[in-house]
Amino acid sequence: MKVSGLRLCRWSAVLGLAAVLLTSQVALAARVAVSTLEGDPKGKLRAQVTAALRKTRKVQVSPPTAWTQAAGKQGLKGPAAVTPAAIKRLAPKLRVDAVLTGSVGRDLDVRLMNQEGQVVWSESYPLKRGLLAPKEAARLAQAVATARTTAPEPPAPAPVASSPLPPLPPPPARSEPQARAEPREAPRELPPTPPAKGTVSAPVVEKDKDAPVRAPAAPAPGKAGSSAALAWVELDDESHTFVAGSGGGVADEEQVKDVPARPGMHPPRVRVQVGAVVTWRSYCARPGVESCAAFDARPPEQRLGDTADYSARAPYAGVAAEAEVFPLAHRTSLLRGLGLTLAYQRSFAPTTVVVTTPTGSTPQREVTATDTAYGAMLAWRYFFSQKGADSPLWGYAGVRLGLLGREFDLDETLNVALPLVHRFSPAVGVDVSVPLLKLVRVEAAGRFFFLPSPGRSLSGGGEDGPFPSEVRDYGTAVSSLGWSAELGVAGDVWGPFGYSVRGHVEGYRDAFTGQGARRGWTEGGVAQELYLSVLAGVTASW
Repeated sequence: MKVSGLRLCRWSAVLGLAAVLLTSQVALAARVAVSTLEGDPKGKLRAQVTAALRKTRKVQVSPPTAWTQAAGKQGLKGPAAVTPAAIKRLAPKLRVDAVLTGSVGRDLDVRLMNQEGQVVWSESYPLKRGLLAPKEAARLAQAVATARTTAPEPPAPAPVASSPLPPLPPPPARSEPQARAEPREAPRELPPTPPAKGTVSAPVVEKDKDAPVRAPAAPAPGKAGSSAALAWVELDDESHTFVAGSGGGVADEEQVKDVPARPGMHPPRVRVQVGAVVTWRSYCARPGVESCAAFDARPPEQRLGDTADYSARAPYAGVAAEAEVFPLAHRTSLLRGLGLTLAYQRSFAPTTVVVTTPTGSTPQREVTATDTAYGAMLAWRYFFSQKGADSPLWGYAGVRLGLLGREFDLDETLNVALPLVHRFSPAVGVDVSVPLLKLVRVEAAGRFFFLPSPGRSLSGGGEDGPFPSEVRDYGTAVSSLGWSAELGVAGDVWGPFGYSVRGHVEGYRDAFTGQGARRGWTEGGVAQELYLSVLAGVTASW
């Protein structure tokens, strides 16, 4: 019996040591999810904390957006994603032992919550320009790594500690002091016989000693998936990498499929707008002056030469379509801002034509002209975000470079002296969009045209082009200047759909030199053209 008692003591010590080792392995394999931090819409601080935790090689960190995506799948957004009830609901699904969350202000206030939604550790760390200093990040990571959050059931070690309690059974002998004389004879004569009361208590006590030692030692490592955590460490040497099915935050492919990417977490790749446009156009051409106003200010007897005017009695309407494509918008590098913008609009203008000469003016004639604007530009934008109720509100500031065209044309079969203009030239521009609310976003843009001379289109220009008279009638050469500006509001209404309303102004000035074909244009002159438009439409973004 003494030998068996020594063996039992040794086995209990070995099992206790094994339980401690298993507990330490579970701690090494602690799985932590980092949720979205309040006041960190871009996720830069969360990425820094996640990297610091992985660098410790003591905890398993789930993918950065795993918790946020899983919460969004359940309809939990913002602070609701880290409530005790939400943690109890999501932690088992993602197989994480704890969730690290917090808020960002002047300092970073973080707290660690276990699977039961209880705060087991909290601390504040100073921030510099919205990020942690390297030393502070390392200190936070070590604090999380050493926090006792991985033990799923803190009372579990208690049964191991209770193993030395079995030697206390001698007190039952106090209730029957007279039975002390009987155990002396029991070992010699009646060890196998159950009837004797005193002899029964001794073997029962020995069986009780075996039970508490073996029972708690076996289930302790098996509870709460501690063996799975141990398998995680064995399968993967790098604590910051993830092996499918090994407990690295998202356990298997089924759970990954259940967590779709949240819309609005990145700038849209594609944006399309379809709508209507209303335009006012004015045009004037005057010989021998630098501006139409200077010619009109002369006395009537000094207004020599042919002039041309165009004025719309009412704005004319048309259709407009635009598209923006930024295929790399979901990346985090500066390449995300590279894209392409396309635009096209076509309007129909009822026009009144009047040609004035020194002998008089021609009768008014009503015709319908077409006003067409088109262009393609390469763009680069710097995207920024502001915190929104459900998802970040994205804005941008950028530049554009491309080709733009504007053509005011008329059917060739109509023999009318209408001032027609075709322009096609390179252009550079800037644009900015500032989100105020989900429904309100202020947008502005400006463009400068390089030599937007008349008589040019997609099919060519100059003396050999299809419209040589647009220059030859007024002089032998022309120097042109053009610009445009836009200002408006836009917003998201429902899902990917939204609206856009903006005003557009576009102006050109053509300075002619040399002898022109028209009467009085011996020393050139000037032509001025102005477009005022309002564009409104429906947008869709993906």
